[in-house]
This record gives sequence, C-alpha cells and structure tokens, in this order.
Amino acid sequence: MGAPATTYEQEQEALQRELDGVGEIRAPKDPEVNPEVYKDVERLLFRGFLALPAEINKVPFVFKNLNHHEFELLRLCGGLYDSLEETPDAFWHRFLAYGVLLVDGQNVLSDRERWVPELCSMFEGLHVAAKSRIIRHMSEINRRASNAIVLAEAYAMESYSRYRWGQLNGMDLTAVAITGIEGTQHLGMNWAQQVWRAINYFEDRNDQNEREWENAKFIGSCTAGKGISKVYQQDTDRRQKDKDQKFARKDEILRSILLGEKIEETASQAQGHIVVGAQTVEELATQLESDLKGEKDWHDQVIDDHLRGVNRNIAARQQQLAQFAADHEAEYGDKTVLSEANMEGLTPSQVRELMTRRKQLQAQNIARRMVRPEMSDPDRVDEFMSKWGAVGPEVGANISSTDRDPSEAVPIITPVRRGQPFRGKK
Repeated sequence: MGAPATTYEQEQEALQRELDGVGEIRAPKDPEVNPEVYKDVERLLFRGFLALPAEINKVPFVFKNLNHHEFELLRLCGGLYDSLEETPDAFWHRFLAYGVLLVDGQNVLSDRERWVPELCSMFEGLHVAAKSRIIRHMSEINRRASNAIVLAEAYAMESYSRYRWGQLNGMDLTAVAITGIEGTQHLGMNWAQQVWRAINYFEDRNDQNEREWENAKFIGSCTAGKGISKVYQQDTDRRQKDKDQKFARKDEILRSILLGEKIEETASQAQGHIVVGAQTVEELATQLESDLKGEKDWHDQVIDDHLRGVNRNIAARQQQLAQFAADHEAEYGDKTVLSEANMEGLTPSQVRELMTRRKQLQAQNIARRMVRPEMSDPDRVDEFMSKWGAVGPEVGANISSTDRDPSEAVPIITPVRRGQPFRGKK
C-alpha cells in the first residue's frame, strides 16, 4: 500500500505546482509513432513489395512477396485446390517462380515471361525439404506484407504520409520513376497502394469541403449576426471529435498488429472496420476467391467507411446551412440588413468623373499653397485682416475672411514726427 500512496502524493504535488504556476507547463502534443513501425508499409507503397535475400546452391537469390494480382494469375493458371494435400507440385513451383526478384544479380521482373519456365524447372529439381523451407520463408514475407497492408490505414493518418502524397499525387506508384526497379510497372498496384490512394483522395475531398464550408460561413456571418458563433463552436467540437476518433482508430490498428490484441466489436468501431490481413497462403487464396466472386474484401470496407464519414460531414454542413437560413428568417423576416442602394456600385463614367474632379481640387490646393501659403490658414488670414483694418463695411461685410485679399486692405496713415529725435543736454 506504500507505493500507490506515494505515487498519489507525488501526482497531487505536481498538480498543485502547476496550479500555483511553479514548474514547467507543457502544451498538449499529439502522440507520435516510431517510423520503424511503418518500415514495411513504405516499402510496400513506394517499391511495391518486400524483399528477402537467400542463397541456393551458392547462388544468391532475392525473393519478394506476391500481391493479389499475382495470386489471381496463379489461380487462373489452375492447380490450387481446397486443401494443401491435393495441391499439385506444379502450383508450388510456379508460386516460387513468381516470388523470385533477382537471380545472381539479374532482374527477373524485366523479362518475367522468359524467366518463369526456367525457374519452375530449377525449383522442380530441388529437394523437397529445400522447397518447403523456401515456401515457409515466402509465407513469412507474405505475412509481413499482409500486416503492412492493414497498417497502411494508420500510416495514412500520419503527417509525413500526407507529405509523400503531395510528392506523388497524380503519379503511378508502380512506375519505374517511383520504384527505381525495372519491371514493377507490370506488377500492378497492390492493396496497400490502393488503400493509401483512396484514403488520401477522400482526405483531399474533405479538405476541399472544409474550405468551401469556411467560405460559406464567412458569407453567412454577414447576415447571421451572433448566430454564427454557435456554428463555429459546433465545427470546433466536430473537428476535435473527428481527431479523437482518428487517434482511437490508429491505436486500435497498431495494437491489433503489433501486440496481437483482438479488437472487440464496440461502439468505437462505428466509423471503421478493423480486420486482420491474411496470414498464410491459404487465407490469401480465400480472399482471392471472394474477390473473384465479386464480394467486398476488407480494403473495400475501409474505403466505404471513409466515404461514409465524408458524406456524413457533407450532410451535417448542409443541415447547418439550412438552420442558418431558418434562424435568419426567424430573426429578420423580410427585412434586409443592407439596403440595395448601398450595395450598388459606381459606373465607369462616374468613377472617371470623380477621379477627374479629385485631381482638379488637388491641383488648385497645390497652386494656392505655392502663391500665397498664408491663405491656406484661416486664422492667419483673420489676424492679417484685423491688423490692417480690413474689417469694416468698406471692404465688403459679406466677404468671408478666407476670401479676402490682403492687397485690398485699407492703408493705415501713420503720423509724421517732427523735431529732433534726440535732445542734447543743456
């Protein structure tokens, strides 16, 4: 009982220091995920496959995982039965041949049609134990690829994922310019690439809808008055709720893949669907069979979940706009906040006339200041007129002080002094 009590006391002291303003107060920070977790995801997205080096009879090999297009091709070639015991060896030879990337430094993908028959003959001559060991290693990289496909949804929620999307948006992820390996353009896009592109596409749509909604709110705030503050608060709550749901969704995915925790069907999964990718060749074959039947697989469900979320946000905004209009009608009725006269602009001719008149007035003021600078000051003009006696009716009582000309002032007659200005001493 001593340790919990001590921890409680320490927490209470830390809270008290924070309330008193003592110590460091840190701003809330979004939880970060170690990029090493997404190492396989990035290879699957931007290279197209995971690689596994090996050595057979002192010849270096590099194997790769198979995507769903390659499994479909194997399925169409025939030979895959309901149980492993009934599956002929020819299927496993072709399975291993499609999993080869490099043979002694030679790229198989660039000319796979020529290499596959030779590889099938080579694997046919191997010992059964050697082939079984290679198949187990192939199943392991396929399992890692399957987990990476599930993690692709969590990876799409990271900020650096959006940076990569900005770099590669509009480009073919299987092109040699992206992967740097000749022949990847013939593999087709895997599930991880399709999910990543779909999620980022809907995120772009959501960002565009948010910008349009902000513009609509700005326009509506001109007539809605104080009612707009309620809408702003609702948007703030909605964005925070979406952010929390994304964090919860990402946490569930990471826990299911990294820790193996089973995700229970709870209310927190209302906006998403957690699935675990295929772990073995049999499960991959089962997913392929469902796909050929036209059934929606897990990545289709992920895309549908994001689409439903976007549509819900659009419907919520439309409902807020309708409420906007109803509140404005209830508060103002038929009244207009601004008159039509105030909303009308000037014609081009009126603008030119105003500009010409303004230039004329500016020129007159400059000319007056250049000829008689004192005439621009009414106080100095009045003082000058009073000093020189130009205030009587003889100079025009109806003339304002600012319009008087100092040259018209009545001259003042000064008396002439006679005699000597200085008298000598007697």
